[in-house]
Amino acid sequence: MRPDIRRPFITAFVVFCATIIEAVPAPLTAAEPKPVAAVENDYARIAVDAKGHITSFLDRRTGRNYSQSGIPLAYVRKGGQQQPVSKVSYADGRLELAFGQSGVTAVLKVTAHERYFVVEVVSVQPEEIDELVFVNIALRSTGAETEPFAACAVALNLRTNVAGIPQPMRHLWAAAYPRFGLAGAKVAIIGCPYAELRRVMQEVVSAADELPHSPIGGPWALDGPHNYDSYLFDFGNLTEETVDEWIALAKQLGVTQIDFHGGRSFRFGDFRPNPKLYPNGVASMKAVIDKLHAAGIQAGLHTYAMFIEKTCPYVTPVPDPRLGKDATFTLAADLTADATTVPVVESTAKMSTVTGFFVRNSVTIQIDDELITYAGLSKKPPYAFTKCKRGAYGTKPAPHKKGAKVHHLRECFGRFCPDGDSTLFTEIAANTAKLYNQAGFDMIYLDALDGGDTVAGRENAWYYQSKFAFEIFKRLKKPAIMEMSTFHHHLWYVRSRMGAWDHPTRSHKKFIDIHCQANALLRRQFLPGNLGWWAFKTWQGPNGEPTFADDIEYLCCKALANNYGLSLMGINPTTARSIPSLPRLAAIVKRYETLRRANYFNDAVKKRLRVPGKEFTLVRDSNGQWQFRPVQYDRHKVHGIDGWSNRWTVTNPFEGQPLRLRIEALTGTRPYDDPAAMTLTDFSDVTQFTDRKAQPGIKARLEASTERIKVGPGSGLFTATNSTNTRVRSWCKIGRVFSPPLNLSKTRALGLWVYGDGKGEVLNLQQTSPPHLSHAIADHYIVVDFKGWRYFELVEPEGERHADYSWPYGGGYAIYRESIRPNSVETLSLWYNNIPPGQTVRCYLSPIRALPTCPVELRNPSVTIGGETIIFPVTIKTGQYLEFFGPDDCKLYGPRGELLAKVTPTGKVPTLRPGRNPIEFRCAAAGDVRPRAYVTVITQGPPFGRTNASKQIRLDYLRAAGLAPESMP
Repeated sequence: MRPDIRRPFITAFVVFCATIIEAVPAPLTAAEPKPVAAVENDYARIAVDAKGHITSFLDRRTGRNYSQSGIPLAYVRKGGQQQPVSKVSYADGRLELAFGQSGVTAVLKVTAHERYFVVEVVSVQPEEIDELVFVNIALRSTGAETEPFAACAVALNLRTNVAGIPQPMRHLWAAAYPRFGLAGAKVAIIGCPYAELRRVMQEVVSAADELPHSPIGGPWALDGPHNYDSYLFDFGNLTEETVDEWIALAKQLGVTQIDFHGGRSFRFGDFRPNPKLYPNGVASMKAVIDKLHAAGIQAGLHTYAMFIEKTCPYVTPVPDPRLGKDATFTLAADLTADATTVPVVESTAKMSTVTGFFVRNSVTIQIDDELITYAGLSKKPPYAFTKCKRGAYGTKPAPHKKGAKVHHLRECFGRFCPDGDSTLFTEIAANTAKLYNQAGFDMIYLDALDGGDTVAGRENAWYYQSKFAFEIFKRLKKPAIMEMSTFHHHLWYVRSRMGAWDHPTRSHKKFIDIHCQANALLRRQFLPGNLGWWAFKTWQGPNGEPTFADDIEYLCCKALANNYGLSLMGINPTTARSIPSLPRLAAIVKRYETLRRANYFNDAVKKRLRVPGKEFTLVRDSNGQWQFRPVQYDRHKVHGIDGWSNRWTVTNPFEGQPLRLRIEALTGTRPYDDPAAMTLTDFSDVTQFTDRKAQPGIKARLEASTERIKVGPGSGLFTATNSTNTRVRSWCKIGRVFSPPLNLSKTRALGLWVYGDGKGEVLNLQQTSPPHLSHAIADHYIVVDFKGWRYFELVEPEGERHADYSWPYGGGYAIYRESIRPNSVETLSLWYNNIPPGQTVRCYLSPIRALPTCPVELRNPSVTIGGETIIFPVTIKTGQYLEFFGPDDCKLYGPRGELLAKVTPTGKVPTLRPGRNPIEFRCAAAGDVRPRAYVTVITQGPPFGRTNASKQIRLDYLRAAGLAPESMP
């Protein structure tokens, strides 16, 4: 779930403040106007001139002025127009601001404290404005850790919007709104040495009586020892009967926290524990948590924030009048209890029948005490909701009189939400706190809080999301380790850690690098990081990839290097018993988690481990000391025994060594001319490709051609010219939209012939589904490093290679996590990228066909390097994989990681020389299905690694886990 970013063009925000004193001498240039007022404290000095421009934001230790010139201190928005401050005067300790022709005036009270300033809105006249920005200070600083001086704006109450996360900022910005109250909006402005910033933040928050004070959140988050711990997810299986199994599993993994995800464990809204799982209600849940506590395990309450399950008493059998509503209509005629059309007076033009998990819309209306769902709309007079189901969600169908109010309910994530200004909003927060307190929880994760814009629109999301978190916090009997699915300024005060992302589906290691890169910013926000949510995965088909041991080791290695906790999905006592790969993967997690928590390795080792893309594996020396070996997993995709994809080069960065490898059998496709295949386009009518975009300097063209034909009556000629001086961002797109979307459930692969020009451009065939169903982007890259015709079967969507090129769309969940809906494919787009500068690329494309997928068999696969061939006398089927680490260590595994056979290879084990090694893969195929495989060559270097001093290591952790070395150095 994505964070809400209210103002993307503003990097960070802060506030001007201070008790105004007489203008004091300060290092100002001759060109700078004389300030009308200036304020200073131990660290900083701020000055403003009579026109309302900030003339100085001074580091008093160095005399350096960080303020940008000509920036207005404040501005108002009224009637959609923005008016900067035009005049400032000072009297009796207050700044009086006038905003030009708008006629608006404001009074600010400023107070200087020893290490920060406070600015407060006293009054605004008239109050009929859209927004008052009462602090607007642009700085010359970058906010980098290397700078000696840091600035930050800290909101001192909920009515003050400071959109940037508290951290070193480049732009100090604070605003107030009539909806939440203008007078009393208040912000602290900090300017201090970088090393002092967290301490000053603690002073600011401690002194703010309108803010929550979490001893393990916000400026104190780094001090919470359990904020660095790792946790497991429970999705409704942790009961008094199973708690011992969960404790054993947690110890098997080396984790110390368990997250109770709601939905099945308890109901969202009223927070009633599931009576089937907890027959004595909260008492049963508390008994489970008490047992976890006795085992040294903390418990987390995982909610859907303010959202309300549709089976909740707030919805059924009588809907609560405080449910959130975003539109109200008037019933145009009497309505019988069985009518399926609801006529209304007002226009329904803005209403929609499109829903989806992430869509902010419902198809539910409320009339009196009845809920009604609709499947159609009459958007022209007579207006109506049509195809209605009466008495929805267990409410009672009833007749309604003309003139009755017809309310449209707010919904997101398949659940309703309360009116943000009603007592129901705070009641749900109170329900959250009540279950937390009574059951004895230790953590709260406010999932779905990113849907808080459903409450009152995106522009107000920052307020209601924060209000909900604050209402919970003030009712807690003990501080909670708090996290949430969105992040903005006010949530920082209660947040204890950051980094819980939804897990990837493919290209796991690259996604981990992206995650670590994002987490690196947390140092500036003084928050511990987390590398979750992570899922243990088995073979599920071509849209995803299993998590192998090296994927889990990569995850754990980066967590150890950065001291990030983990949060783990996909493993519970049942799956740990039934999925053979999980115990092996769990053992890896335990080793790393124990060594991380024990602080075993020194900083030099951790620095080396942190490098993106670099892989390592844990080993023990003869004394049982833990060390690392650098390792490289070089994966290559074989599209068939075609003479090009089954021959490639592997680079060994280490000393010469015997071959180690993994062979995975992928999903195959039926032939191009299979009767069940479907032609998506034959390019006979290129006017169907109406979606056309290009980076400036790139021109693209698609035309029908008979110049070069491989199959069918003609080809498509896709041409692009790059008039820039770089390959970077040399993209263009020509796409078509299918209306209605295509059902490709039985033909999920793409097949086509490409006549290449050998210039190295990237041809991308991209598919998407309607956004209310999926945000996934299914890319399929073809590197045109060949000339002439070549056949391609495109099955697996791209992942890690997305980062090799600069595309105009992000590389987050859409690439690494989500999958398109094969039963609803809406677009097929042709892209180019990596076009050589100053050149034109031309590719001929055969008709593009959607092909049925099918299993493959890799029979007796072999690998040849340097004239040495090793043969594996085995058949590897789709979803299976073979791992070879030596003549006596060669095993075939099934899709769930089950050991199918020990394999004795024949031939000679090839040697990988240092540097480049040509490699050839061969196998026998079954029938007319091309053998498709991943072949991963594994190389490793010499061990390294030094420990911390014994007094810095928690030896008790190592001993308890059975991982202590025989002696410490």
